[in-house]
Formats: sequence, structure tokens, C-alpha cells
Amino acid sequence: MTIGERIKILRKKNDLTQEKLADFLCISYQAVSKWETGLSSPDLSMIIPLAKLLNVTTDELLGAGSKDSDNYYHELEERYNETFKTGDMEMRMKITEDAVKTYPGDMDWLNRYAWDIWCYAVDHFDDEFENNRNKAIRLFDVVITNTDNSETKVHAITGIVQCLCGKGLKAEARKYVDLFPDTKVIPSEKDRLLGKCLEGEEQLRHKQNYLDGCFNTLLQTLLWEGIAENKHTCDAAEGIIKAMIPDGNYCCYNFEMSHIKFRKAEIEAKAQNPDTALQLLKEAVHYAEEYDVLLNKSPGEYAFTAPVICGLTYNSRDWCRTGEGSLFDDIREMSKRQSFSELHDREDYKKLFCEK
Repeated sequence: MTIGERIKILRKKNDLTQEKLADFLCISYQAVSKWETGLSSPDLSMIIPLAKLLNVTTDELLGAGSKDSDNYYHELEERYNETFKTGDMEMRMKITEDAVKTYPGDMDWLNRYAWDIWCYAVDHFDDEFENNRNKAIRLFDVVITNTDNSETKVHAITGIVQCLCGKGLKAEARKYVDLFPDTKVIPSEKDRLLGKCLEGEEQLRHKQNYLDGCFNTLLQTLLWEGIAENKHTCDAAEGIIKAMIPDGNYCCYNFEMSHIKFRKAEIEAKAQNPDTALQLLKEAVHYAEEYDVLLNKSPGEYAFTAPVICGLTYNSRDWCRTGEGSLFDDIREMSKRQSFSELHDREDYKKLFCEK
């Protein structure tokens, strides 16, 4: 925004006409008109009087005010955010072009500008594609080098890695991944980006490990973070496991399957459906025993065989233990809860637990 544009906005905000402003400053009306249309700029001697008259600091008048007090900065942000609702990419580009000119050195706007150039290039795959991609790479690099904001840096690194990997420059992209700041996101964005920079078997193993981390995080949220308090969320967790591992070789996820079945059994028991509850307990015991074989009876190296994660291997000796007993022991102890009292005298229940 030019100083003339700021004068116009502030003049109207203070309910002043061009004529009044000129009269108060003892200058011609034409001078004010030329300022506001960009044909000329105020003399340096006019800056302090203008600022006082328009009720702003000289920094604000000159466009050097803080973001918090800069109405135009917030106006640009509002207009920019609106384009994500309208989908007007050309308007988005105009806004960021204006922003980087008006606020040079603002890394947040420069990062947005780089992303807009890159997204525009992808959506308009034409003769200018490579030039636009290279321009985005240069801008992302400037942001990464100069920003102190970790979120902005993460966003810029994500952009430059995408661009460089698209050019086949994976080794160079890897260098930017190494600049990734610490993040609490698990699995981290850094791991996801690193997968783009690798090749062959190394890339496959990395991506499958990343996928397994995402898979595990989702299950943890469903089962252990207080979300799975009803049958629907238990069904969701079970469905996710079966979709990821359709061949039934659940390996370490026998642990989750056992707990899912137990929770569903408890829900059915509380709903006074004892036969269904007992069947689910039998399934919980089955998965617990499968898990215990891998952990206690035959510990060692195992591999998933499901197509999506068939490259993953694990050592059951490394699994975390929360007690000296087995998972079967845990299920047996939990089944003694009052909610299962209707089952405790049944012979099929006793056979399931007491004879083992």
C-alpha cells in the first residue's frame, strides 16, 4: 500500500474531505489529490503534521507500524482467507503479490506467496510451469533461511521438498528435511517428507514404517484416550485393523484386537446380552493367546504379511511389558468385574478361564 493510499483511508476514517485536509495543512487541494492517486508523495516536512492530523504515529503513516495496529495488514489477511472459500486463485495471487510488496521482509506473507506460485503452477501446467516452480523454490529458501517462526519454517520446508522432489533432486530435498525444527506431531511431518526423498526399498520401508506409526496413533486415540466408550468406536477400531491387515496376521496388533473384543463384551454384558458377551470374551481370549505366543512362548523376529505393510518386521523381544503376567491373565482378571457377574456361574465361562 502506498502512502497516498494510507492517507486516503485515514482521511476518511477521520471524516475529513480532501479540501479540509488541505486547508488544515495550508496546502492546495490538488496536492492532496496527487498524493492519494500516487502522482506525488508528501514532502518530508509534511509527515509529522499529517500523522498528528490523522491521529496515527509517523511509523503507521509510513507503513512501518506493527501488524496488530495495521488495519490494512488484517484486511489483506481477511481477503486472502476468503479466497479459500471462493477458490479464486488469481485473486489470491494478487493479494499475496500486494502483501509482499507492502510488507517486504514479512516471512509469513512471503511463504504464502511461494505456496500460491507453486499451487498455481500445478493447476496451470503450461510452458511457465518450470519457471514458476523454480521461483517458488527460491522464495521457500529465503523463508527457511530468514524466518524465526517454526510453523512458517515447517510449511516452507514442506513446499520446497515437494518442488525439489518433483524435479528429481531428492538429495537436495533431503538437506532441507534435515533443517526441520523439532515438532510434537507424531508421526512427524519430517518423517513424511523424508519418505519423498528416499528411493527403492529404503523408501518403501520408510513409508511403511510411517504408515504404521499413523495407524498406531489412530488406534491409540480410539482405544486408550477415552474415545472408545461405546460399541461404535470399538467397531471403528476393529474395522481399521481388519482393513489394514486383511490376512489376519495381526502380530503385535493382537493386543489391540483382544482389548477391542473385551470392551465389546463388557458393553454387551451391561446390556444384559450374556451369550453375545461370552462369545466376544472367547474372541478376546483367542487374540490374547496369539499375542502371548509371540511375546512369551516364541519371542523373536516376525514380519507382517498384509500387502500394505508387508515390508515391516519386528522383534517381539522389544515389546513393552506392563506387568509380569500374560495378556491372557489380564483378560481373565478383567472378566471378574461386576459387569460380567451373570456369566461367572456358567460352565462355558469357567471352561474359558478356570481350566487354563
